Amino acid sequence: MLAAVSGCQPDKPARTEQAAPALADTLNLDSLANPVGAVDTTPIRRDWHRLDKRTSPQAPLIVYRSVRQAPAGLNTAPAPGEATLLDLTRKASEYFQIDPTKAAEVRGRTGTVLRLAAGTLVDANQHPATGPVWVELKECYTPAEMVLTNLTTLTTDAEPLQTAGMVLVRATAAGQPLQVATGRTMRLEMPAPQGQPLPGMRLYYGQGATPVRWIEAPESAVPASLETIYTDARPMPAYGSGPADINRLVRYPHEALVSQTQGVVFASFVVDESGRVQKPHILRGLGHGCDEEVLRVLRQTSGHWTPGQRNGEFVKVKMVLPIRFSFQPGQLTTDTTRLSLTASTAPSEPVTTAEEPAEATPTDRYVFHCSQLGWFNVDRPLSGSSTTLVAAPAPDEATTVRLVVLGTTPTVVAGEEVEGGYQFGKLPAGRRAIVVGLRYQGGVPYMAWQETTTGQEVSSPLEFRETTLEELERRLERL
Repeated sequence: MLAAVSGCQPDKPARTEQAAPALADTLNLDSLANPVGAVDTTPIRRDWHRLDKRTSPQAPLIVYRSVRQAPAGLNTAPAPGEATLLDLTRKASEYFQIDPTKAAEVRGRTGTVLRLAAGTLVDANQHPATGPVWVELKECYTPAEMVLTNLTTLTTDAEPLQTAGMVLVRATAAGQPLQVATGRTMRLEMPAPQGQPLPGMRLYYGQGATPVRWIEAPESAVPASLETIYTDARPMPAYGSGPADINRLVRYPHEALVSQTQGVVFASFVVDESGRVQKPHILRGLGHGCDEEVLRVLRQTSGHWTPGQRNGEFVKVKMVLPIRFSFQPGQLTTDTTRLSLTASTAPSEPVTTAEEPAEATPTDRYVFHCSQLGWFNVDRPLSGSSTTLVAAPAPDEATTVRLVVLGTTPTVVAGEEVEGGYQFGKLPAGRRAIVVGLRYQGGVPYMAWQETTTGQEVSSPLEFRETTLEELERRLERL
């Protein structure tokens, strides 16, 4: 029989069904100069982009569930002539109510993970938020979502970028905007395309109003080689509801049964801030397949542990897991009196491990430590010098034209208005691209679509055709 004992229990997920407070949700309030706390009285339609899938309930830590509708106070039907097309098409946000005095995690429907240590959010006077806090999360990972949300991949110097995705994070308490406390950061994880992070990708912060421009964020992530691993925490990491959940995963190896091998296998491993198991290895084993079985179980549980905390912040904790294999002829017996799941016996102060290289975790996403709220963009520069000219009717306020350079990391650029059309510069030549034009007149959407190659002149003018919001979205999904 096998047994493992743990003295730590995972925190129960907090649940809330309360309605969100009124939050401004227009791109012209996305800058720090125009925070989310300002009241937006413009009626905005919210029923086109629906959030059909619920936030994953399987996330570790205290996971807060988002509400499905836009916050109360935002009307759903625009008055004639007041809304623009991009007001109607922008990606919907999710809203999470959290307790700012406790470490919290929220997970977006597209895979964004945001982790906030206790006391991270403060008001304009640097006073820690204490009451319920609403966190807004908007995820834009596809070219269609970016175009429809009026986003581009241009820096503040009009240099084009290749993007792996953009997200908006804002927070309010009692209707007032919050910010990240001075000297603190929040952890932002953004999924990589096909689960393969690309080299050279950096985090950019959004600046200004519509459309947002980007500036490279300062490097604030802790180098992996200097990451601190603790040997104690409160609470300690825990798996499931207790040792029985680990016991159910262990299988007595056939070779050990035949040889009647029994005893205790001691395995060392690290539980990181995300509940993943790092660097598992056997401290003292039994052989006959028992050691391999314990390592298999640790790999299976990776990502499902409740991480340990110190001072309200999730940290890496080194653990020692003893698993007892007890053999009796014809049956397995239970013996848990001498077993416990504990931290290692090393001193309790933090240690920087050098016994083996720190694991790059996670490996399927980008991880950043952000010192502010707002728009975030994962990018790398797109170098080039060619110019693409697009013939189009005279520009006006009701018309938006974008050039989308296709690829795993697409580029979305706004054109410079010139005589007879638009000009898109600083692009590499010979890249496949799509010119997308959007127009909204008399409450009717129009769309233009033209395939081209960067560096060429599009002589035939854009032709706008009447469409519907649903057809518009379906067509843009082809990007």
